Amino acid sequence: MDLWQLPNVLILHLKRFEFKHALRRDKLETFIDFPLSDLDMTKYCASYHHAAQDNDFVVDQVPAMYDLFGVTNHYGRMGFGHYTAHARRWGEDDIANEWATFDDSSVHNAGDGTMSNNQVVTPAAYILFYRRRI
Repeated sequence: MDLWQLPNVLILHLKRFEFKHALRRDKLETFIDFPLSDLDMTKYCASYHHAAQDNDFVVDQVPAMYDLFGVTNHYGRMGFGHYTAHARRWGEDDIANEWATFDDSSVHNAGDGTMSNNQVVTPAAYILFYRRRI
């Protein structure tokens, strides 16, 4: 499968529940080591596999590089559980290095850069939010 155009914001939904039968769905807690920066989608683009020969659909002037700016986490089981999120600010030109954790009504800002990668990249990651570099 080739992608003709990439979005400016890429949202990846990770499969975290497995259907067993009508009354049972199991939580999948497989660790997925996703990148915080430099997610390269080039090899999934049509322009990577085919020349852009007068094709208006292939846009290869904008890099296919993405940086993570948000993660939604799920703890618990299907039907019972708790959601948290990690996010960082982004503006016109860049994304901040500092992460904030959102947990119900509380927000904890790791403004000093103390939040490590292994606090963001966990088996609880459920939805990933990437911003395309422009």
